[in-house]
Amino acid sequence: MHEQRIRKAEDADLQEIIRVWKSNIKTINTASDIADLFHSFKKYFFVAVATSADTSFEDRVIGFVGGAIRGGHGHISGIAVDKEYRMKGIGKDLLKVAEHEFIAKGFDKVTLEVRKSNRGAIGFYEKHGYKFLYIVKGYYADGENAIVYEKKI
Repeated sequence: MHEQRIRKAEDADLQEIIRVWKSNIKTINTASDIADLFHSFKKYFFVAVATSADTSFEDRVIGFVGGAIRGGHGHISGIAVDKEYRMKGIGKDLLKVAEHEFIAKGFDKVTLEVRKSNRGAIGFYEKHGYKFLYIVKGYYADGENAIVYEKKI
């Protein structure tokens, strides 16, 4: 029987965070970019791990959320869950724990960018209280526009 749990990210999780980020998010961020973000804002990084009662099963990172501070508020820099674990509430739990960390630090809003074409992510964010703010033309390296979302917390 496998379960998932959310915990603060540790240095030992960095390679798995990079793996989940690069395999689930359309990005030109390099491992080095992700590592820099992680080391700058580690207290806002959380991982979802699959656990098992079987002690031979090693906890495996199956998702993450990476937060940062931007312009005096919380910012979601990246969030992803491995495909086989999606639609199980893990993304919601990751988002919630990051938002709670921002609240604990006294921030009253969270922002994020999402690709205009990423309908699944847009629906996910809107379902969790994020509101459309504006579009940034050509935000992504491939020229795609980003939609900036905000949630008052």
